[in-house]
Amino acid sequence: MTGATAPLITVVIPAYNAEKTLAETLQSVSDQSYDKLEILVVDDGSRDGTFDLARDFSLTDRRVRVLRQENGGVARARNHGIEDARGLYIAPVDADDLWHPRKIELQLEALGKFPDGRGVAYNWYAAIDENGIIFGNSRPVLHQGTIFEPLLRENFIGNGSTPLMPRADILRCGGYDASLRDNGAEGCEDLKLYLALAETLPFALVPDFLTGYRFTRGNMSSNAYRMLKSHALVMAPIITRYPHFTRDIQTAEFNTARWYFKKAFLGNDFAQVKQLAPMMVRKYSSRLVVHGVQQGWRQAKRVLRTAKRALGKSSARPKIRLGSAPLPQPGTAFSDRFAATPARETISLASSRMVDNE
Repeated sequence: MTGATAPLITVVIPAYNAEKTLAETLQSVSDQSYDKLEILVVDDGSRDGTFDLARDFSLTDRRVRVLRQENGGVARARNHGIEDARGLYIAPVDADDLWHPRKIELQLEALGKFPDGRGVAYNWYAAIDENGIIFGNSRPVLHQGTIFEPLLRENFIGNGSTPLMPRADILRCGGYDASLRDNGAEGCEDLKLYLALAETLPFALVPDFLTGYRFTRGNMSSNAYRMLKSHALVMAPIITRYPHFTRDIQTAEFNTARWYFKKAFLGNDFAQVKQLAPMMVRKYSSRLVVHGVQQGWRQAKRVLRTAKRALGKSSARPKIRLGSAPLPQPGTAFSDRFAATPARETISLASSRMVDNE
């Protein structure tokens, strides 16, 4: 898709009191190798210098437009941008996250395998801190094609700054659900939209860590109790429509709660630990027992494998190659990855994690 056939992509950046990070986010969008972009910054009633910063940036990149609204939350800000968009596709990015320069280019290339390019593209992400330093990464899953069921079990897309989605289908699905915020359950608006799209559209994977997803204390995804409430509200109507997925969804809720508890505990966020612990015991007591037994068994097997290696009795395990994408290195800046060439679609189809039911 080049030249006259290249579609316009609308980048939507919801921004609330984002003056500390917005310039870096805008620069990572402005630097995209695919330049047929419309960049909409939606100021969600900020009380700092967010609007002025975005307006000043628009003087250096004429593709940037700044919209304003009263504070209504990230879902309403994204919807505002989508409604105003002129692009065929929507690429959302939060005002504190970063993109690799070839993210949009590679995602469009991945969508080229679908009729009329009608589908959703996603990639893996690197977890970054306040300073843009990598400290982790998403699990490099290989789900493609029909991904509704695996997405119910795990939000492997993982954030709102990764997908490239057709605007018409977003509008058909009703956009992002702003009522979650109204019910004190803001957090899973992106997952709800991905699931709605996945019911009818195929998904394509770009197998590289092209999104820098920033974790900071106090941001929406760090509020575990609210995120769990949001997840439950999103899944309730799906259980009604697809009761045979109830067990999978309940397992996903348990794994989500366990992940947030572990994150809070390791991060010394004892206020959230105190809030989550009684809820988990009340809701998941039997699952916690089973999980503890499973973890003990896995640990015993790891000890046994280590002992066998020490005795020279184990053979080398074959490694699954996930294309040419290098793993993000903790302690390095996300921007350091820009010198590396992102992997194209060179995934081994023999992987047991591949889902391709187009």
